[in-house]
Amino acid sequence: MKKKNLKHWAQVSEIIAGVAVVITLVFLIFEVRENSDLVRADSFNRSIESLVEWRSDIATNDAALKVMAEHFGFEDPEVLRQQLLVVNLWSIYEKTYYSQQYGLVGPAEWERFQTRICSYQRSGEDFWDERVAVFLTEEFRSYVVSSCKGG
Repeated sequence: MKKKNLKHWAQVSEIIAGVAVVITLVFLIFEVRENSDLVRADSFNRSIESLVEWRSDIATNDAALKVMAEHFGFEDPEVLRQQLLVVNLWSIYEKTYYSQQYGLVGPAEWERFQTRICSYQRSGEDFWDERVAVFLTEEFRSYVVSSCKGG
């Protein structure tokens, strides 16, 4: 009788262990997905930060600005300087948008950015011209246009 009772409890403990393994695997799947999203967001953020720094370096170095203006076909280096600064601003907005998508920026912080982004439409200014738009993802451009409608 004791052997049957012991066998019964062994089977129950095996079932419980199996369920625990399945629960652990499901938990790990969610953790790996979340970690992958964070790695993707961090990689995007680092790329944008590198580009912002590079553009800022060019915009603040007259010799580099002149070389890049000639390379890109700008007659006036000041026009390129302005474009670099505008692209940097929109890149920071885009970076913050994706950080918000991954839950790295809270609602209050995002609201500050979104208010500033949408203020361009309310003021009647273009969000960007084609020279700036090519530096932004289609997803972000679509988001801005759709979320800022009607000011």
